[in-house]
Amino acid sequence: MQPEQAFGTGGLNGFLDVDDLVDRIGLDDDEIAWRKDFIGFDEADERRLAELEPLLQANSEEIADDFYENVLHYEQTRAIVDRSPKDVDALKRTQRAYLVSLATGEYDREFFENRARIGKLHELLDMPLKQYVGQYGVYYDLILSRLNERVQRQVIDAIEGWAEERDAEGDGGLERFVGALGLGGEGRHDEDGLDESFEATVRDAIDDGMMDVLSLLRIINLDMQVAVDTYVDSYAQELEESIERRERLASEVETDVQGPIAELHDSSEVVARRAEAISEQTESQAAGVTRAAGDLNEVSAAVEEVASVADEVRAESDRTERLAAQGVEAADDALEELEAIEDATDEVADAVDGLAARTDEIDEVVDRLDDLAERTTVLAANAKIESSRSDGNGGETMGVIASEVRSFAEQTKADLAEIETAVEAVREDAAATVETTEETVARVDIGTNRVRETVDSLEEIHESARETASGMEEVAAATDQQAQGVEVTAETLEDLSESADTVASAAESVAAASQQQTASLREVRRSVARLTDDEDGAEPPVYERLG
Repeated sequence: MQPEQAFGTGGLNGFLDVDDLVDRIGLDDDEIAWRKDFIGFDEADERRLAELEPLLQANSEEIADDFYENVLHYEQTRAIVDRSPKDVDALKRTQRAYLVSLATGEYDREFFENRARIGKLHELLDMPLKQYVGQYGVYYDLILSRLNERVQRQVIDAIEGWAEERDAEGDGGLERFVGALGLGGEGRHDEDGLDESFEATVRDAIDDGMMDVLSLLRIINLDMQVAVDTYVDSYAQELEESIERRERLASEVETDVQGPIAELHDSSEVVARRAEAISEQTESQAAGVTRAAGDLNEVSAAVEEVASVADEVRAESDRTERLAAQGVEAADDALEELEAIEDATDEVADAVDGLAARTDEIDEVVDRLDDLAERTTVLAANAKIESSRSDGNGGETMGVIASEVRSFAEQTKADLAEIETAVEAVREDAAATVETTEETVARVDIGTNRVRETVDSLEEIHESARETASGMEEVAAATDQQAQGVEVTAETLEDLSESADTVASAAESVAAASQQQTASLREVRRSVARLTDDEDGAEPPVYERLG
């Protein structure tokens, strides 16, 4: 079996159609030729790789061991190995075969188809591209370290060959070698201190070794390109399948959501109309609330005015009450004075009655005095007559007159005494009457003052009552205004209540439409969610299907 056929023959190959794979990635002869030409891979590289086969063959086991030691050191790469149907020893054998195949291939379409198959197998194991490409870095370290030793050996061999050649020519081999290194001697021929032929020999040896390295890097690069193509192809397939799945789901979803969307559209129109009605009612309600607020402000102002007037009325009422109390007290005092005046008047009346009696007595005395005066007049007349007669009987007559006059005088004296006594009694009664009258006058004055004070108090009471009445009129007006404001407020609140009922009814309709809309949206959401969920029944990864 050819080396390139000694690997990649594991259990995963049954899930892989290589011909279909290379067709999808466009890996035909022209594509292979273009890629080789693009990086400069030619027959010289093929010849150099063939010359490297012994080196790779000799180091393949050690490189494979070191390679998997590094792979098993990391948990992520170790998980890939655990999913492989091959054990570690089998994988190492495959790795050794792959390493040797780098130098033994024909580098034709079959060679690169095999590389595509290898890359696809790694992708089937769900090895991330970063790990697959990263393992080439491990290769560079393991392989180039061996090539470094080979290059160094080639340089040493070239130097030894140069020295042997100079020694065979009889030029003094060791002395010529020392001179070629610029350490002195006759072999120094240029300014750099190195023998031109020696320098050319070393440079040719190093250049030959580097060309071997470049040839190996070129074939690994071509290998890597094909492997990456398989990953890209897998990603493209998954993307196409995902697109197809999404398109299929989108078609199903479109079918599923047509009905709910139509219902949603209808319910949305209902909601829009209801919302518009609610908006209008809300605006009306807001205007009503504004009016109610203004009315309430007026009511508040009226209430404040009523409260202010009520305070004033209360103050006036208190003042009226005080004045009324004072008036009552003054009236009581006046009543007492009037009662005293009444008593004094009674006493005056009694005194006047006594005085009248005394006056009667004086009248009687006066009557007697009148009578006496008449008698005296008569007597005087008789005496005159008798005196004119001048007879002897004149003495007797005069005696009689004298007796009468004496009797009259005595009687008059007695009457005068009685008059004096009566006059004195009258005087006393008059004095008592005057005293009583003066006392009565004083009491009347006091009573008059009391009555005047009472009148003044009553006038103040009347004025206060008038102010109270005026204040009560203002209270009544404010109360009427307040009543009107309350009535308007009540009407506004009634309007608001009706508007609130309308809003509530519209809100119920909106709620019902929203519930219907929510149900429709739920159906839409379940259908749309399928666009982001993994496809039901999707096949598990290959390594899981292998058991």
